[in-house]
Amino acid sequence: MFTVDIDTGGTMTDALVSDGARRHAFKVDTTPHDYTVSFLACLQEAASALGDGSVERFLRDVSLIRWSSTITTNVLGERRGSKVGLLVSEGHEEDLYGKSRSPIVGELVPDGAIIGLPARPSATDVLSGVKELLEAGVRRICVCLSDAFPDNAAESAIKAVVEDQYPDHIIGAVPVLLGSEMAALRHDQTRAHYSVMNAYTHAQLANSLFKAEDLLRDDHGWNGTLLIGHTNGGVARIGKTKAVDTIESGPVFGTFGGAHMAHVYGLRNAVCFDVGGTTTKASVVRDGAPVYQRGGELMGVPVRTSFAMLRSAVVGGGSVARVRRGSVGLGPESMGAAPGPACYGLAGDQATLTDALLVLGYLDPANFLGGRRTLRADLAAAAIEKHVARPLGVSIDVAALSVRDEAVAMMAELVGNILYEGRIDAAETPLFAFGGNGPMFAAFVAEKLGMPAAYAFNLGPVFSAFGSAISDVVHSYERGLDLIWDDHAGKFLTPTVQAMRTQAARDLRGEGFDPVQARYTWELDFGPTESEITTVRAESADPQTEAVISALARAVDHARQSSQPLIALRLATRHAVGSFDIGRRTDRVATQHPGQREVRFTASARERVAVHRWEELNVGSVIDGPAIVNGATLTCPVPAGWRLGVDEYGNAQLQRI
Repeated sequence: MFTVDIDTGGTMTDALVSDGARRHAFKVDTTPHDYTVSFLACLQEAASALGDGSVERFLRDVSLIRWSSTITTNVLGERRGSKVGLLVSEGHEEDLYGKSRSPIVGELVPDGAIIGLPARPSATDVLSGVKELLEAGVRRICVCLSDAFPDNAAESAIKAVVEDQYPDHIIGAVPVLLGSEMAALRHDQTRAHYSVMNAYTHAQLANSLFKAEDLLRDDHGWNGTLLIGHTNGGVARIGKTKAVDTIESGPVFGTFGGAHMAHVYGLRNAVCFDVGGTTTKASVVRDGAPVYQRGGELMGVPVRTSFAMLRSAVVGGGSVARVRRGSVGLGPESMGAAPGPACYGLAGDQATLTDALLVLGYLDPANFLGGRRTLRADLAAAAIEKHVARPLGVSIDVAALSVRDEAVAMMAELVGNILYEGRIDAAETPLFAFGGNGPMFAAFVAEKLGMPAAYAFNLGPVFSAFGSAISDVVHSYERGLDLIWDDHAGKFLTPTVQAMRTQAARDLRGEGFDPVQARYTWELDFGPTESEITTVRAESADPQTEAVISALARAVDHARQSSQPLIALRLATRHAVGSFDIGRRTDRVATQHPGQREVRFTASARERVAVHRWEELNVGSVIDGPAIVNGATLTCPVPAGWRLGVDEYGNAQLQRI
């Protein structure tokens, strides 16, 4: 039986199909007007490649589908979500319990769509506020009161009043979300921000997920398990997924894939460098695990939760290049998959980074995306000449090199910043390059930052789908605390642990998984303030409350955190589904004599260099730069002073000579 992992990005949608031994990778253009179109296109590609013909026949051999995406991220970034209204405690309509005006006011929540309620609002107060919001066109209402956690009785009472007046069976019903249920924390502003982000993105994500589920069941007769990728690196069913759970889930899976490969190679640290058609993402693997941060900005919104340390730059293959004030600029505009770069020949007339790379000789115009598309070098050169070379008064080659160098500078700045933020040394840290364009820039960025090596993966174009393929079903729970760890802490923690354990078991059973087979990880956050936090972790094979308290006590003792304020308790449950073995490469292929092509690496001149086919290289093959490696799954320039070798896993390792 096959498992299918699909990752929907801004430009391309990737799929990885595996039966545990064999693996097949596919890419299709993302369809932003309806993400289920590209979702089903991946299944059709798999069906055709594996000889099944129809999606329905292919799905008979599929046990599990996991789908990660940037749908929620895109809705937030492009500001095209639902119109949300907010009921808050009077006096906090602007700051949302922060020290200044909240950045979501006027952005995710329109000015005038936030109503302040008195300390003990009457039904009339509540309904008057709701009426005002509905008349303003609000379609979802969040209730976020101060001090509403852990006791959320006041928020629940307001929800009851609204639902009594607007029951869900009438057309005028409006969904009501409670901040205390969106983020179980004492931090008032985080609850407000999380509830609004969830309400703002819910409809667009839900429409895509439920439509995909309906199409699989009704059109193709498949009743298997569809699991959705979450930001925590796990997956869960649609019924256990909130929109905010999925923010940046696709790129986060790339980081988990990087952590897996760091373990395979015996590396402690690595920087994950994911370059796609629209954006570049950077994240950190430290001590063998993805780095998560406690508090900060999530998609530009300040929160005090834990989320992956993932940073972005708006630069990718489709980024538009133009001259601004006498120098080359890239983005933030992108030509996407359609019409795409000028070289696609689909009526795109803007110069893009991909056009520049084609002009420089790095791309094989006849074998782009594995031969799925033929590139037009003449159109690329014309676009670069018109939009970059002529305004700068330079040759087309020099203009294309300027575009490449601007991309490298932007990417190096992104990676350099996350090296600093992740507290790891560039000189001792390799770069893990993936995504459709990651290997293209691996050596250039590593060189600029003084990094010793770069890895480019055979599964690089679908690396986030690979991260999904090794994921488990994960449920995460968090409860804010306000007590000191002492001899009596266990007694006070017992009801909280009991409630979280009961909820976790119920959720797992509801998804058809046995709670006894799950792994339970508990974390306690200590610190005098929420910005100075120490975390202790305890694994408990026995989920019973007494065993959990004992495991936590041992962890606290070991970390010497007794008598410190307890801020939060978290639980993560993991249940394995499917399997994926990266495996060592054992096949050998016939190696042909490399071709040659004129390439521009430096400002001095073009040079004729060897061009190797990636699919014709074997384990142990070594290539010294300057050279080019082109293939269906990996395109990688090898500059002078660098060497590319193929390792036992069939991946490329770039080292300084």
